[in-house]
Amino acid sequence: MKNFFLISIVCLYVNASWAADSEENQAGSAETTDVDSESKASDQVAIIRALPRLKKDQELDLALELTNSFTQVIKLTALDTEFDLYYLTAEEKEPIGSLLFFPDERSHSDWPISLNPLRVGLTKHKWQTAVLTLPEPELTAIPNRTEYPSSGEDQQAGADETAQTNTNSADATQTDPESAADTAATATDSDLSSNPEEVSKTLAEVSVARAVVAAQMLKQTSDALIIVGIGQGATWATAYALTLAPAEKDKHRLLLINPLQSLDKSAPILTDMIRQLNLDTYDIYTPSQTLATGNPNAEQGRKRAANRSKIEQYLQIKAPNSAWKKSGNTWLFRKVRGILKNKVEAQFTASALVKKRPAAAKKINQKPGSTNN
Repeated sequence: MKNFFLISIVCLYVNASWAADSEENQAGSAETTDVDSESKASDQVAIIRALPRLKKDQELDLALELTNSFTQVIKLTALDTEFDLYYLTAEEKEPIGSLLFFPDERSHSDWPISLNPLRVGLTKHKWQTAVLTLPEPELTAIPNRTEYPSSGEDQQAGADETAQTNTNSADATQTDPESAADTAATATDSDLSSNPEEVSKTLAEVSVARAVVAAQMLKQTSDALIIVGIGQGATWATAYALTLAPAEKDKHRLLLINPLQSLDKSAPILTDMIRQLNLDTYDIYTPSQTLATGNPNAEQGRKRAANRSKIEQYLQIKAPNSAWKKSGNTWLFRKVRGILKNKVEAQFTASALVKKRPAAAKKINQKPGSTNN
Protein backbone atom coordinates (compact mmCIF):
# COMPACT_ATOMS: atom_id res chain seq x y z
CA MET A 1 0.00 0.00 0.00
CA LYS A 2 2.82 2.38 0.85
CA ASN A 3 4.50 1.53 -2.42
CA PHE A 4 1.31 2.45 -4.30
CA PHE A 5 1.16 5.88 -2.66
CA LEU A 6 4.83 6.54 -3.40
CA ILE A 7 4.39 5.58 -7.08
CA SER A 8 1.33 7.89 -7.37
CA ILE A 9 3.22 10.85 -5.83
CA VAL A 10 6.17 10.33 -8.21
CA CYS A 11 3.85 10.18 -11.23
CA LEU A 12 2.10 13.41 -10.26
CA TYR A 13 5.46 15.18 -9.87
CA VAL A 14 6.67 13.97 -13.25
CA ASN A 15 3.43 15.06 -15.01
CA ALA A 16 3.59 18.50 -13.40
CA SER A 17 7.20 19.04 -14.47
CA TRP A 18 6.44 17.86 -18.05
CA ALA A 19 3.47 20.22 -18.33
CA ALA A 20 5.61 23.16 -17.19
CA ASP A 21 8.31 22.33 -19.75
CA SER A 22 5.76 22.03 -22.59
CA GLU A 23 4.25 25.44 -21.73
CA GLU A 24 7.69 27.03 -21.81
CA ASN A 25 8.46 25.35 -25.15
CA GLN A 26 5.17 26.56 -26.66
CA ALA A 27 5.81 30.10 -25.45
CA GLY A 28 9.32 30.03 -26.92
CA SER A 29 8.09 28.68 -30.27
CA ALA A 30 5.37 31.35 -30.41
CA GLU A 31 7.94 34.08 -29.81
CA THR A 32 10.18 32.56 -32.51
CA THR A 33 7.25 32.43 -34.95
CA ASP A 34 6.42 36.08 -34.29
CA VAL A 35 10.03 37.11 -34.87
CA ASP A 36 10.22 35.07 -38.07
CA SER A 37 6.97 36.53 -39.39
CA GLU A 38 8.13 40.06 -38.60
CA SER A 39 11.45 39.45 -40.35
CA LYS A 40 9.69 37.96 -43.38
CA ALA A 41 7.29 40.91 -43.52
CA SER A 42 10.20 43.35 -43.41
CA ASP A 43 12.08 41.44 -46.13
CA GLN A 44 8.99 41.01 -48.40
CA VAL A 45 9.33 42.80 -51.73
CA ALA A 46 6.38 43.77 -53.92
CA ILE A 47 6.27 41.60 -57.05
CA ILE A 48 5.33 43.40 -60.26
CA ARG A 49 3.34 41.16 -62.56
CA ALA A 50 3.79 41.67 -66.27
CA LEU A 51 0.55 41.50 -68.25
CA PRO A 52 0.56 38.89 -71.02
CA ARG A 53 1.06 40.19 -74.57
CA LEU A 54 -0.84 37.53 -76.46
CA LYS A 55 -1.09 39.33 -79.81
CA LYS A 56 2.52 40.56 -79.68
CA ASP A 57 3.87 37.11 -78.87
CA GLN A 58 1.70 35.61 -81.60
CA GLU A 59 3.11 38.02 -84.19
CA LEU A 60 6.67 37.25 -83.09
CA ASP A 61 6.08 33.53 -83.53
CA LEU A 62 4.45 34.14 -86.90
CA ALA A 63 7.35 36.31 -88.11
CA LEU A 64 9.80 33.58 -87.10
CA GLU A 65 7.79 30.97 -88.99
CA LEU A 66 7.47 33.10 -92.16
CA THR A 67 11.21 33.76 -92.21
CA ASN A 68 11.72 30.32 -93.77
CA SER A 69 9.23 30.97 -96.58
CA PHE A 70 9.04 33.18 -99.68
CA THR A 71 7.46 35.91 -97.55
CA GLN A 72 9.81 38.70 -96.55
CA VAL A 73 9.40 40.02 -93.00
CA ILE A 74 10.40 43.66 -93.45
CA LYS A 75 11.09 45.88 -90.45
CA LEU A 76 9.58 49.36 -90.80
CA THR A 77 9.23 52.25 -88.36
CA ALA A 78 6.21 54.48 -87.76
CA LEU A 79 5.67 56.85 -84.82
CA ASP A 80 9.10 55.84 -83.46
CA THR A 81 7.94 52.23 -83.15
CA GLU A 82 9.20 49.30 -85.22
CA PHE A 83 6.68 46.93 -86.80
CA ASP A 84 6.68 43.99 -89.22
CA LEU A 85 5.35 44.02 -92.77
CA TYR A 86 4.76 40.64 -94.44
CA TYR A 87 5.76 41.33 -98.05
CA LEU A 88 5.47 38.92 -100.98
CA THR A 89 6.72 39.86 -104.44
CA ALA A 90 4.81 39.15 -107.63
CA GLU A 91 5.92 36.40 -109.98
CA GLU A 92 6.52 39.03 -112.68
CA LYS A 93 9.26 41.61 -113.14
CA GLU A 94 6.77 44.47 -113.52
CA PRO A 95 3.71 43.96 -111.31
CA ILE A 96 0.44 45.70 -112.05
CA GLY A 97 0.27 47.02 -108.52
CA SER A 98 0.14 46.14 -104.84
CA LEU A 99 -2.43 44.98 -102.33
CA LEU A 100 -2.08 46.28 -98.77
CA PHE A 101 -4.04 44.11 -96.31
CA PHE A 102 -5.48 45.25 -92.98
CA PRO A 103 -6.13 41.97 -91.11
CA ASP A 104 -9.06 41.28 -88.84
CA GLU A 105 -8.43 42.23 -85.21
CA ARG A 106 -9.69 38.82 -84.07
CA SER A 107 -7.03 36.93 -86.04
CA HIS A 108 -3.37 37.32 -87.03
CA SER A 109 -1.64 38.65 -90.14
CA ASP A 110 -1.48 35.30 -91.97
CA TRP A 111 -4.89 33.87 -91.09
CA PRO A 112 -5.55 30.71 -93.15
CA ILE A 113 -9.13 31.77 -93.93
CA SER A 114 -9.59 34.62 -96.44
CA LEU A 115 -6.25 36.35 -95.85
CA ASN A 116 -3.54 33.80 -96.67
CA PRO A 117 -5.10 32.52 -99.93
CA LEU A 118 -5.43 36.08 -101.24
CA ARG A 119 -2.00 37.38 -100.26
CA VAL A 120 -0.28 34.29 -101.70
CA GLY A 121 -2.48 33.43 -104.67
CA LEU A 122 -2.67 36.92 -106.19
CA THR A 123 1.12 37.08 -106.58
CA LYS A 124 0.69 34.61 -109.47
CA HIS A 125 -1.41 37.20 -111.31
CA LYS A 126 1.06 40.13 -111.44
CA TRP A 127 0.25 41.57 -108.00
CA GLN A 128 2.56 42.04 -105.05
CA THR A 129 1.04 41.82 -101.57
CA ALA A 130 1.82 43.14 -98.09
CA VAL A 131 0.09 42.63 -94.75
CA LEU A 132 0.26 45.11 -91.88
CA THR A 133 0.77 44.07 -88.27
CA LEU A 134 -1.23 46.15 -85.81
CA PRO A 135 -1.20 46.26 -82.00
CA GLU A 136 -3.98 44.76 -79.95
CA PRO A 137 -7.16 46.88 -79.82
CA GLU A 138 -8.12 48.55 -76.57
CA LEU A 139 -11.66 47.56 -75.72
CA THR A 140 -14.05 49.51 -73.54
CA ALA A 141 -13.93 48.26 -69.95
CA ILE A 142 -16.95 46.30 -68.72
CA PRO A 143 -18.64 48.27 -65.90
CA ASN A 144 -18.76 46.68 -62.47
CA ARG A 145 -21.98 44.98 -61.49
CA THR A 146 -24.11 47.01 -59.09
CA GLU A 147 -27.15 46.18 -56.99
CA TYR A 148 -30.34 48.21 -56.95
CA PRO A 149 -30.88 49.64 -53.45
CA SER A 150 -34.31 49.72 -51.83
CA SER A 151 -36.35 52.93 -51.60
CA GLY A 152 -35.21 53.60 -48.04
CA GLU A 153 -31.57 53.11 -49.01
CA ASP A 154 -32.09 55.49 -51.96
CA GLN A 155 -33.29 58.27 -49.68
CA GLN A 156 -30.48 57.71 -47.22
CA ALA A 157 -27.88 57.60 -50.01
CA GLY A 158 -29.26 60.84 -51.47
CA ALA A 159 -29.09 62.55 -48.08
CA ASP A 160 -25.54 61.34 -47.49
CA GLU A 161 -24.48 62.49 -50.97
CA THR A 162 -26.00 65.95 -50.43
CA ALA A 163 -24.27 66.29 -47.07
CA GLN A 164 -20.94 65.20 -48.53
CA THR A 165 -21.34 67.66 -51.43
CA ASN A 166 -22.02 70.54 -49.03
CA THR A 167 -18.99 69.59 -46.97
CA ASN A 168 -16.75 69.45 -50.02
CA SER A 169 -18.00 72.80 -51.30
CA ALA A 170 -17.35 74.37 -47.91
CA ASP A 171 -13.84 72.95 -47.83
CA ALA A 172 -13.22 74.17 -51.37
CA THR A 173 -14.34 77.69 -50.39
CA GLN A 174 -11.81 77.78 -47.56
CA THR A 175 -8.98 76.43 -49.71
CA ASP A 176 -6.38 78.79 -51.10
CA PRO A 177 -6.85 79.02 -54.93
CA GLU A 178 -3.10 79.12 -55.64
CA SER A 179 -2.40 76.03 -53.53
CA ALA A 180 -5.32 74.23 -55.15
CA ALA A 181 -3.96 74.99 -58.63
CA ASP A 182 -0.50 73.78 -57.64
CA THR A 183 -1.97 70.61 -56.21
CA ALA A 184 -3.95 69.92 -59.38
CA ALA A 185 -0.90 70.47 -61.57
CA THR A 186 1.21 68.19 -59.40
CA ALA A 187 -1.47 65.49 -59.49
CA THR A 188 -1.70 65.70 -63.27
CA ASP A 189 2.06 65.39 -63.71
CA SER A 190 2.24 62.44 -61.35
CA ASP A 191 -0.63 60.70 -63.14
CA LEU A 192 1.08 61.05 -66.53
CA SER A 193 4.41 59.86 -65.17
CA SER A 194 2.89 56.86 -63.44
CA ASN A 195 0.62 55.95 -66.38
CA PRO A 196 2.63 56.15 -69.60
CA GLU A 197 -0.20 54.41 -71.48
CA GLU A 198 -2.26 57.60 -71.37
CA VAL A 199 0.23 59.47 -73.56
CA SER A 200 0.70 56.58 -76.02
CA LYS A 201 -0.76 56.66 -79.51
CA THR A 202 -4.20 55.26 -80.20
CA LEU A 203 -4.82 52.40 -82.59
CA ALA A 204 -6.41 54.83 -85.05
CA GLU A 205 -3.18 56.85 -85.23
CA VAL A 206 -0.94 53.79 -85.32
CA SER A 207 -2.84 52.05 -88.13
CA VAL A 208 -2.81 55.09 -90.43
CA ALA A 209 0.85 55.86 -89.71
CA ARG A 210 1.94 52.30 -90.46
CA ALA A 211 -0.15 52.20 -93.63
CA VAL A 212 1.49 55.40 -94.89
CA VAL A 213 4.98 53.95 -94.38
CA ALA A 214 4.05 50.62 -95.98
CA ALA A 215 2.43 52.32 -98.99
CA GLN A 216 5.54 54.41 -99.59
CA MET A 217 7.61 51.25 -99.78
CA LEU A 218 5.17 49.48 -102.11
CA LYS A 219 4.91 52.45 -104.48
CA GLN A 220 8.62 52.21 -105.24
CA THR A 221 7.66 49.32 -107.56
CA SER A 222 4.22 50.43 -108.77
CA ASP A 223 1.94 53.39 -108.08
CA ALA A 224 -1.23 51.29 -108.18
CA LEU A 225 -2.46 50.26 -104.73
CA ILE A 226 -5.50 48.27 -103.60
CA ILE A 227 -6.39 48.87 -99.96
CA VAL A 228 -7.94 45.70 -98.53
CA GLY A 229 -9.71 45.50 -95.17
CA ILE A 230 -10.82 42.12 -93.82
CA GLY A 231 -13.38 41.91 -91.01
CA GLN A 232 -12.75 44.60 -88.43
CA GLY A 233 -9.67 45.59 -90.40
CA ALA A 234 -12.09 47.23 -92.87
CA THR A 235 -12.47 50.07 -90.37
CA TRP A 236 -8.76 50.88 -90.49
CA ALA A 237 -8.51 50.37 -94.26
CA THR A 238 -11.27 52.92 -94.77
CA ALA A 239 -9.62 55.30 -92.31
CA TYR A 240 -6.41 55.18 -94.34
CA ALA A 241 -8.34 55.64 -97.61
CA LEU A 242 -9.70 58.92 -96.24
CA THR A 243 -6.16 60.31 -95.95
CA LEU A 244 -5.46 60.02 -99.69
CA ALA A 245 -5.10 63.22 -101.64
CA PRO A 246 -7.48 63.79 -104.59
CA ALA A 247 -4.59 63.39 -107.06
CA GLU A 248 -3.79 59.91 -105.65
CA LYS A 249 -7.25 58.40 -106.00
CA ASP A 250 -6.88 57.49 -109.67
CA LYS A 251 -4.33 54.81 -108.70
CA HIS A 252 -6.12 53.53 -105.59
CA ARG A 253 -9.11 51.30 -104.90
CA LEU A 254 -10.75 50.13 -101.67
CA LEU A 255 -11.77 46.50 -101.15
CA LEU A 256 -13.83 45.57 -98.06
CA ILE A 257 -14.14 41.85 -97.30
CA ASN A 258 -16.78 40.94 -94.71
CA PRO A 259 -16.51 44.51 -93.30
CA LEU A 260 -17.21 44.97 -89.60
CA GLN A 261 -16.96 47.85 -87.19
CA SER A 262 -13.83 47.81 -85.03
CA LEU A 263 -14.41 47.53 -81.28
CA ASP A 264 -11.38 49.64 -80.38
CA LYS A 265 -12.08 52.72 -78.24
CA SER A 266 -10.49 55.05 -80.79
CA ALA A 267 -12.15 53.50 -83.86
CA PRO A 268 -14.17 55.87 -86.05
CA ILE A 269 -17.59 54.80 -87.32
CA LEU A 270 -17.28 52.86 -90.57
CA THR A 271 -20.54 54.17 -92.06
CA ASP A 272 -19.57 57.78 -91.38
CA MET A 273 -16.22 57.31 -93.11
CA ILE A 274 -17.87 55.79 -96.21
CA ARG A 275 -20.06 58.88 -96.43
CA GLN A 276 -16.88 60.97 -96.72
CA LEU A 277 -15.13 58.72 -99.27
CA ASN A 278 -14.41 59.68 -102.86
CA LEU A 279 -12.82 56.41 -103.97
CA ASP A 280 -14.14 53.44 -105.94
CA THR A 281 -15.02 50.73 -103.41
CA TYR A 282 -15.94 47.04 -103.63
CA ASP A 283 -17.85 45.54 -100.70
CA ILE A 284 -18.07 41.73 -100.30
CA TYR A 285 -20.49 40.88 -97.48
CA THR A 286 -22.82 38.26 -96.02
CA PRO A 287 -26.02 39.34 -94.20
CA SER A 288 -25.64 36.61 -91.57
CA GLN A 289 -22.26 38.01 -90.56
CA THR A 290 -23.67 41.48 -89.88
CA LEU A 291 -26.62 39.93 -88.08
CA ALA A 292 -24.24 38.12 -85.70
CA THR A 293 -22.67 41.45 -84.71
CA GLY A 294 -26.01 42.92 -83.65
CA ASN A 295 -26.38 45.21 -86.69
CA PRO A 296 -28.60 43.41 -89.22
CA ASN A 297 -28.78 46.40 -91.59
CA ALA A 298 -25.07 47.19 -91.71
CA GLU A 299 -24.69 46.53 -95.45
CA GLN A 300 -27.72 48.69 -96.20
CA GLY A 301 -26.28 51.47 -94.07
CA ARG A 302 -22.99 51.33 -96.00
CA LYS A 303 -24.85 51.41 -99.32
CA ARG A 304 -26.94 54.42 -98.27
CA ALA A 305 -23.82 56.20 -97.06
CA ALA A 306 -22.10 55.52 -100.39
CA ASN A 307 -25.09 56.91 -102.29
CA ARG A 308 -24.76 60.16 -100.36
CA SER A 309 -21.01 60.40 -100.95
CA LYS A 310 -18.93 61.35 -104.00
CA ILE A 311 -18.03 57.73 -104.75
CA GLU A 312 -18.40 57.07 -108.47
CA GLN A 313 -18.63 53.29 -108.04
CA TYR A 314 -19.65 51.42 -104.88
CA LEU A 315 -20.26 47.79 -105.79
CA GLN A 316 -21.69 45.39 -103.19
CA ILE A 317 -21.28 41.66 -103.77
CA LYS A 318 -23.28 39.18 -101.70
CA ALA A 319 -21.24 36.19 -100.56
CA PRO A 320 -22.48 32.79 -99.32
CA ASN A 321 -22.05 31.83 -95.69
CA SER A 322 -19.36 29.32 -96.65
CA ALA A 323 -17.13 32.17 -97.89
CA TRP A 324 -15.94 32.78 -94.33
CA LYS A 325 -14.89 29.18 -93.78
CA LYS A 326 -11.84 27.37 -95.04
CA SER A 327 -13.95 25.62 -97.66
CA GLY A 328 -14.93 29.02 -99.06
CA ASN A 329 -11.38 30.20 -99.78
CA THR A 330 -11.68 29.14 -103.43
CA TRP A 331 -14.90 31.12 -103.95
CA LEU A 332 -13.48 34.24 -102.32
CA PHE A 333 -10.24 34.07 -104.30
CA ARG A 334 -12.08 33.74 -107.63
CA LYS A 335 -14.38 36.64 -106.74
CA VAL A 336 -11.54 38.97 -105.76
CA ARG A 337 -9.54 37.88 -108.80
CA GLY A 338 -12.55 38.68 -111.00
CA ILE A 339 -12.92 42.16 -109.50
CA LEU A 340 -9.28 42.95 -110.08
CA LYS A 341 -9.28 41.60 -113.64
CA ASN A 342 -12.56 43.14 -114.84
CA LYS A 343 -12.80 46.34 -112.81
CA VAL A 344 -9.29 47.41 -111.85
CA GLU A 345 -6.54 46.06 -114.08
CA ALA A 346 -7.96 47.51 -117.29
CA GLN A 347 -8.20 50.99 -115.77
CA PHE A 348 -4.73 50.85 -114.26
CA THR A 349 -3.19 49.52 -117.48
CA ALA A 350 -4.86 52.20 -119.60
CA SER A 351 -3.65 54.90 -117.22
CA ALA A 352 -0.11 53.51 -117.36
CA LEU A 353 -0.16 53.48 -121.20
CA VAL A 354 -1.25 57.11 -121.28
CA LYS A 355 1.67 58.07 -119.08
CA LYS A 356 4.14 56.09 -121.21
CA ARG A 357 2.87 57.51 -124.52
CA PRO A 358 5.40 60.05 -125.86
CA ALA A 359 4.33 63.66 -126.05
CA ALA A 360 3.38 64.97 -129.48
CA ALA A 361 6.03 67.07 -131.21
CA LYS A 362 5.47 70.78 -131.18
CA LYS A 363 4.31 72.11 -134.56
CA ILE A 364 6.50 74.74 -136.25
CA ASN A 365 5.22 77.16 -138.88
CA GLN A 366 7.40 76.78 -141.99
CA LYS A 367 7.62 78.69 -145.21
CA PRO A 368 6.47 76.96 -148.41
CA GLY A 369 9.27 74.85 -149.87
CA SER A 370 11.26 74.75 -146.63
CA THR A 371 13.17 71.52 -145.99
CA ASN A 372 13.24 71.91 -142.17
CA ASN A 373 11.39 69.15 -140.33
